[in-house]
Amino acid sequence: MLETAVPPAARAPRHLLGEKAQRLYFIEPETIDYIEADGNYVKIHVGESSYISRNTVKHLTAALAPAGFVRIERSLLVNLHHVAFAERVGHGAFALTLNNGRRLLSTPTYRKGILEALQ
Repeated sequence: MLETAVPPAARAPRHLLGEKAQRLYFIEPETIDYIEADGNYVKIHVGESSYISRNTVKHLTAALAPAGFVRIERSLLVNLHHVAFAERVGHGAFALTLNNGRRLLSTPTYRKGILEALQ
């Protein structure tokens, strides 16, 4: 059986670099709950911890899509592997509840991408 090589651009990065208390951490994408914009940076949420990264939501949306991340709002990127359930909240928006109980709201603009990712 032949294995098809996956081009590097179609693979998620092995880790992201996050900063917390003047220390740099290597964060594996599968451990990330969600990522939110924070000024010119992003805040990476992993469990009860959060880290600052010198990235943008736009860049990470493309880079992390192969790992199961989907953009649900202009400033939010969610790891679908950490979503317990999703609810329709009207007019094309969703409320996604994470395994840790955190509830994130989408906007109708990202409805199509969310539906495609959930299937």
